[in-house]
Amino acid sequence: MSTDKRSRFRLAIVLVPLALLCLGACTVKRASFPAGYIPKMHNLTPGEEQFGRRLYRNLCEDYHSTSQHQKYDQLIEAFEHIKQAAQVDHIPWQLHLFADAERVDIRAVHGNYIFVWSGLLDVVAGEDEIAALLADEMAHVLAGHTLPVEYTIWSEVFFQAAELSTTIAIMTLSHGIVAIGGSGWMKWAYAEAADLDPLDRVYNQADEREAARIAILIIERSKYSPAAMLAFWKRVEKNTALEKKTKRLQRRLSPQKRVTMLEELLPELQNQAEHVSGQEG
Repeated sequence: MSTDKRSRFRLAIVLVPLALLCLGACTVKRASFPAGYIPKMHNLTPGEEQFGRRLYRNLCEDYHSTSQHQKYDQLIEAFEHIKQAAQVDHIPWQLHLFADAERVDIRAVHGNYIFVWSGLLDVVAGEDEIAALLADEMAHVLAGHTLPVEYTIWSEVFFQAAELSTTIAIMTLSHGIVAIGGSGWMKWAYAEAADLDPLDRVYNQADEREAARIAILIIERSKYSPAAMLAFWKRVEKNTALEKKTKRLQRRLSPQKRVTMLEELLPELQNQAEHVSGQEG
C-alpha cells in the first residue's frame, strides 16, 4: 500500500468513529416527565405489537421460553400486581421467561414486551425484589425510553453520504476486492456502537434516574416495598461475585451509583407523598 493510500486509510479509521460519535447529538431528544408523575399510556398500534412480537420470535431462536422455575409464580403475581398499580393493566403486555441460569437480565422493549432470563430469578431475594425490577423496566416503557430511535433530517442525510463515501473508499483501497452492498448498514452500525439496539439498549444516567423515580411511585401504590430496589442493589454492591454476574443488568450504571441514586430518591419521593397526603387531609 502506498504512503498516500495508507494515510487515507488511517484518516478513515479516525474519522468514522468520530462521525458516529457526533451523530449522538443528531438523534431526536425526548422530553422528560415531571417529578411525582406516572406517565399515562396509549393503546398499542398494530405496528407496535408486531415490533415486540418480532423481537420475541428472534429471541426464541436462541433461548427456550419456560414456566418451569420455582419463582415463576412469584414473577407472574408481581407482574400482574405492578400493572394494576401503574394503572396500565387495560393495555396488552407480554411477559416471557427464558431458561438461562447464566444470564441475569430483564429487558422491556417497545411493544410492551418484557423478557426475563431465569438467572435473574436465581439472584433475587423474594417477590418484592422481583416487583421492583419489573417496575423499573415498566417505567422505562412508560417514560418512552424503549421507543425506536428517531434521527434528525441532518443525520439521515449524513448516513446516506457516509455510506456512499465509505463504500467508495473501501473499494479504492482494496482495488475493488472488498465492497459493501445494500443500504442502511451505517445506521445499523451506529445503533450497535451506541447500544441503541432494542435488546441491548443502554440508558443514560438521566433516563435511569427518571425510570427509578417512576418505578418507586408505582411500587408505593402496590403491596410491595419501595426499599426492595435499594436492598437488591446494595446486596450487589457488597458481593463481588454477584456484581460480576449482574454486569448485563447494570447497563453501565454501577451498583454504587444506583445505590446513591436510590438513597436520594426514596426519601425525596416519600416526603412528596407525605406532603400530598397532608394537603388532602
